[in-house]
Amino acid sequence: MTMSTKDKETIRGLAERYAGIAQLDVQQKRIERYYKTNALEVVRPVVLINEVPWGEIKDEALVNTCSQELGGIETHLRRTLYQWEHFQADMVVPPAYRVGKRTRSTGVGVRVEETQIQSETGTSISAHEYVDLLKDEEDLAKFRIPEISYNQEATDQAMELAHEVFDGIMPVELHGHALQYNIWDTIARYRGVDSLLMDLAMRPEFMHQIAQRFTGIAEGTFRQYEELGVLDPDQIELHCTVACTDELPAKDFAGKVRRKDVWGRCAAQIFGSVSPDMHDEFDLAYNEKTFGGCGMLYYGCCEPMDLKIDILRKRFKNLRKVSITPWADPERAAEAMGQDLVMAAKPNPTNVSSRTFNPAVVEEEISGYLDACQRHGTPCEFVLKDISTIANNPDTLTQWVATVKGVVDRCYA
Repeated sequence: MTMSTKDKETIRGLAERYAGIAQLDVQQKRIERYYKTNALEVVRPVVLINEVPWGEIKDEALVNTCSQELGGIETHLRRTLYQWEHFQADMVVPPAYRVGKRTRSTGVGVRVEETQIQSETGTSISAHEYVDLLKDEEDLAKFRIPEISYNQEATDQAMELAHEVFDGIMPVELHGHALQYNIWDTIARYRGVDSLLMDLAMRPEFMHQIAQRFTGIAEGTFRQYEELGVLDPDQIELHCTVACTDELPAKDFAGKVRRKDVWGRCAAQIFGSVSPDMHDEFDLAYNEKTFGGCGMLYYGCCEPMDLKIDILRKRFKNLRKVSITPWADPERAAEAMGQDLVMAAKPNPTNVSSRTFNPAVVEEEISGYLDACQRHGTPCEFVLKDISTIANNPDTLTQWVATVKGVVDRCYA
């Protein structure tokens, strides 16, 4: 594209600030901790903040002023710069600007039908009520494996635009992605929560049919990703968690990126209220087929997994990291994880949801995680995410970072 003089001056000015941050010595020090954490070394825990409700932060520094074609890059630059200045925690700004490979999908043959209630605070979070589109075998037959294709044109355009912005300032690199798919969280969008949970108990055979179909969709999608060459073993983060590792790609890697060369990530948030046996039967048994062949696996999101570590271990020999949420017991989780799994600790986002910040609650929560992990030698990281609201007060995030840093300082040099 041809940028106007004003747009070029604005966007390259932001890019120069971004590149200056990327060149700071602290970036290398932090990324070394990323690697060590995933190598199961007990080091100072990485602290990250993701999924920020940006719509609640009213600051001119976040307002895009360039043409719409530059919107994606400009938004990323402005948000990164703002977060670095106000609540950076241990975020890393890489030494090269990363462009993701673009793909197309024909979809699974059925579109989600829902009613949404949007938040009035400015956050992107909304409430969803889903229509049950999977009532019987006839409905299930409508779902198909999507056809995936590499969008060379869109990828080339993204790379060209990035070069136009960053050339002479910092390198531009093309990257792929890891493998992520949450079978039951996806199914929930086609069924609704009530129907799904009731049928697990009342119609287990039908629910197994659904699980088989959606496992097939995931398998077919992943197979096409491998064939298209859109996977990447060089990830910095994987769904808000540290992904750097020296163990990927696999030792026999010869240039073509396979499933065994990348991280896999799956979860079943909707299974937070089911028993370990049911979780294993309806989710893990299927995900074992899909994700067991990945180089490393990160399991979990918001569901409490402290009572289910043993079933994860039995299913996944490549398990490296487990999400432990505010609804789980850190002591029980650390005891079960020991020294051979990383605890991706998820502090409670409600602690930044009001205009008045209470550091004592955060100190107690973080101390609980750290005490448990130190007792059992469990590597740990903190990721504050799923932030529905900050009550239009970004200072709570700044205070949260300072509070967590203070607790970590007392436990680690």
